[in-house]
Amino acid sequence: MDAVDDLGDAIETTRALLLPVRAWLWLKLSVVVLFVGGGLGSPGNLATTDPQMVGDEPMPQDGLGEIPDDVLAAAVVLAVVAILLWALFALLGAVMEFVFIETLRSTEIHVRRYSRANLGRGIRLFAFRALVSLALLAIVAVPIGYLLTSTATTDEFIGELALIALVAIPLYIVYAIVMRFTSEFVAPIMLLEDRGVLGGWRRFWATLRGNVGEYVVYLLLVWVLQLVTSIAVGFVILFGAVVLAIPFVIVGVLAYALGGGGVYLAGAIGVVGLLAFIALVALVQMPVRTYFQYYALLLLGDTNSELDLVPKQRGAARANHTGAGETVRADERTDRFDDTHDEFDTEPRDETDDYGWLDESGFGDDDDRTGTDATDDRNDDATPSDDYDDRDDDADRGW
Repeated sequence: MDAVDDLGDAIETTRALLLPVRAWLWLKLSVVVLFVGGGLGSPGNLATTDPQMVGDEPMPQDGLGEIPDDVLAAAVVLAVVAILLWALFALLGAVMEFVFIETLRSTEIHVRRYSRANLGRGIRLFAFRALVSLALLAIVAVPIGYLLTSTATTDEFIGELALIALVAIPLYIVYAIVMRFTSEFVAPIMLLEDRGVLGGWRRFWATLRGNVGEYVVYLLLVWVLQLVTSIAVGFVILFGAVVLAIPFVIVGVLAYALGGGGVYLAGAIGVVGLLAFIALVALVQMPVRTYFQYYALLLLGDTNSELDLVPKQRGAARANHTGAGETVRADERTDRFDDTHDEFDTEPRDETDDYGWLDESGFGDDDDRTGTDATDDRNDDATPSDDYDDRDDDADRGW
């Protein structure tokens, strides 16, 4: 089964990219992964009040009393700033998603070049994620908001909240699968065939329907592996944070003890220490995130050869697992990208009628989807660009 076989191949392709260590690639790829990884959620705290003591009491209706205007205004400003910062981080993360995939595809990293080339795709990916997230939030928040304003007793409140959870949990599982498939499979299709989000999903849907078992096994394996790797990565980060904190704490305490300007110096040392910790987390997470993305790309290419972004890496890994580091020589990687990056300079086209507003690509004509010599080399048996216009467009997109 491809979903199982690709686990080992992903190790070899990851090793081929990251070893021998190229410091500049590691640092830049770690920054990209820092954005691609997204934010971390934490479970809310459970109420500690004994429900038997207040089971028959109504929910309090007096609220928090009158809130001063200045406090309310400050809260609104902070909320707006937080939303804007989240939106900026999420937008950068969507763009970096394509930078990350292109780096794994070409085995060379050019953050600014890839970012400019994929800005439009990143905006559409960000918009799709935001709309789906807001839709889920609205479905869950509306009944919870109604429940909070009701006069139900605590027992009734808990019962109704449990009913909401029975609906919310399956919805969240579907949401998580859609977001994962969008990042791991649809985004590579968007990059490979210059599509929008909806067009990428239509293209992927036919492959998913024809290989349901492969992708179910993929989900199960990924969830198990992520659980195991999260524990291991957590221990590594914890140990590294302790070692990293020792010199910063010692120097910071000494600077603070000096008083006066030393207090500001201690604050600056604390900021540097925080940045060093973030860099540590990114460096530890980067190889893991690279492995999982390679695993998804290998599975996508195995289930549909027309959607193969890493044929050379796969071939080298399977031909000689011990020599996967020779997948692509540095000069070959550079030459291949020099031949392919010009595809980003093609004239814009209007895909509104094909894909809707999320699918306006702004990159290349129809006959330029895979229209470079390098892309033809990667897909000789898949989707040659000179034959693209002759194929039935609807059938090609999986209708």
